Amino acid sequence: MFDLTTCRAAVDRDLGAILDRLGGLDEADWTLPVRCAGWTVADLAGHMVAASSGQAEGLRKAVEGSVEPTSLPARAVGDGTELVAGLARGRDGLLAALDSLTPDVLEGLVPLPFGLVPVPVAVQIVALEYGFHRNDLEWALGGAGPLEPDIAGTLLEVSPGLLPMFADGSQVAAAGDAPGTEVGYNLRAGDFACTILHRDGAWQVVDDPGAATCDVLADSLSALALFIMGRIGADHPTLKITGDQAAAADFKRYFPGP
Repeated sequence: MFDLTTCRAAVDRDLGAILDRLGGLDEADWTLPVRCAGWTVADLAGHMVAASSGQAEGLRKAVEGSVEPTSLPARAVGDGTELVAGLARGRDGLLAALDSLTPDVLEGLVPLPFGLVPVPVAVQIVALEYGFHRNDLEWALGGAGPLEPDIAGTLLEVSPGLLPMFADGSQVAAAGDAPGTEVGYNLRAGDFACTILHRDGAWQVVDDPGAATCDVLADSLSALALFIMGRIGADHPTLKITGDQAAAADFKRYFPGP
């Protein structure tokens, strides 16, 4: 998982790479679709402008000791030059806000745009945001490379806590569908394994792989992280699905999220 130092380094790395890529785009590239449904490259860039601004504001409030809700700015619009400039300002503001966090603040809460969370949790969210969006951008521009190892590893490390939040709608816009029957997943890649079951009307992370109805084996940590976050589907060649194939295809119905 990220600490403050590694989070800052990851944000600087990934936003820097994103800005470099956006700065070299042709006009037509801004209209290419990304994996976020219905979005173009311009929409993704506009979202990151808004997200970096909202996250920086929330972190500044944490430093001030405020838990007043932070609103997410509207997605930025404009031509490529305007979006790149806006994201550069967003990166600088976010890095400055991370630099302002003290040990005392790290023990408190931060009002991010989607809710009030402990600062150490916010550190994970901020770093993951731009690691995934960097990969989204590369995909849109014709690349199919993996996530950075620290992004994939951290997403999997926090997923046992994250998946139930996705399912019940906390921290995301809408709750997932409830399965009509008992469903369970073994999610596996490398040394990582997580079993999550739907029992008694709720999702539970359990130490009982034999109870799962569907096994998702990925050939890398990156592939499993991309599956969990809905960037690739159950039919992707990096995944091996055994057991309930329909449940594998329905995974993001049950666990919506960013």
